[in-house]
Amino acid sequence: MTDSTPATTAPAHTSRRRVLAAAPAAGAAAALAACSGPAEPSAVPTAPSDAAAHVVAPAADLPRGSKLAVEIDGRNYLLFRPSETDVLAYRALCTHQGCQVMVGEADAFQCPCHNSEFSPEDGAAVAGPAKDPLERFAAEIDGEDVVVYV
Repeated sequence: MTDSTPATTAPAHTSRRRVLAAAPAAGAAAALAACSGPAEPSAVPTAPSDAAAHVVAPAADLPRGSKLAVEIDGRNYLLFRPSETDVLAYRALCTHQGCQVMVGEADAFQCPCHNSEFSPEDGAAVAGPAKDPLERFAAEIDGEDVVVYV
């Protein structure tokens, strides 16, 4: 004996009502991601596998506690040497509106556009309208040279 009742299957397409019902949840998730708080200062970066090593200055030109501006492939970077063995490198681009950040006279790196200031110790925004830290890059003292990986 065979069953002559046809099998019922769910439609293969999603109904318009179901898509419209899910849209607010998707929008809320996107809004939450976009409105997250300011980023923390960069952790110690490691050079990406495709990063090129650039010798940017003699180590003697960047004594302990000093700052230096350098250019790599047409982009500006800021260096800080906190100790004899360490060097920190940041993109010289303000996280507020993209102005070029300068070494400046004060202890902090300075943005001349809206007076944001950034700590050379970790790139954190410490004054002005900028909230996010400067982008950090891997760098090292290699013998007599300062090397930045970008």
